[in-house]
Amino acid sequence: MSRPVRTPLGNGPAQGFSLIAILLMMVALAMLALGSMNSSILQERMVGNARDRQVALQAAEAAIRDAEIDIELNLNAAVGFAVGCNNGLCISPSDTADSPLSKPLWQDIDWKTTRSYGSRTGAPALLGPNNEALSAQPRYFVENLPVLPPMPGESAAIGGGATPAPRARAYRITVRASGIRPTTVVMLQSVYVKQ
Repeated sequence: MSRPVRTPLGNGPAQGFSLIAILLMMVALAMLALGSMNSSILQERMVGNARDRQVALQAAEAAIRDAEIDIELNLNAAVGFAVGCNNGLCISPSDTADSPLSKPLWQDIDWKTTRSYGSRTGAPALLGPNNEALSAQPRYFVENLPVLPPMPGESAAIGGGATPAPRARAYRITVRASGIRPTTVVMLQSVYVKQ
């Protein structure tokens, strides 16, 4: 009796179908890996930019406080202020012109002629996180605003001998601060009233 001869399935000519399928799966996995890597790099950049902006914002806020101390300790009335700025003390051209200008002073000012953080108060230089140096110390200028009118009830200088109450002076502080990178810039403005 003869037995049927069995032939193994793998003895036929190789077709290569599984090789093509595996290569396609490898290409798909490589594309997924590249996509997730690009996403991760983009997220790192966004976090770095947000961190640097926060550093610049904190430096600008510190410079506003420094300018307020400068005003309180060193400025008296309108002495030292000039149209076009004098060492960071400015009178806005729109306050002296017959027809007010619409362009704010901070758009055209040369920031090199303004006051640097700590230059008048002796405050130490600002540092970023991990004691990294900022790309530049914050700078500011102070605009002398028109004298504020007296509060209700303070202008009762009627009759003889009564002297009107002293008027408060208002100053606009404009600050420009940088982060760790010089391309990260934050500008803030504040109005400070000195009694």
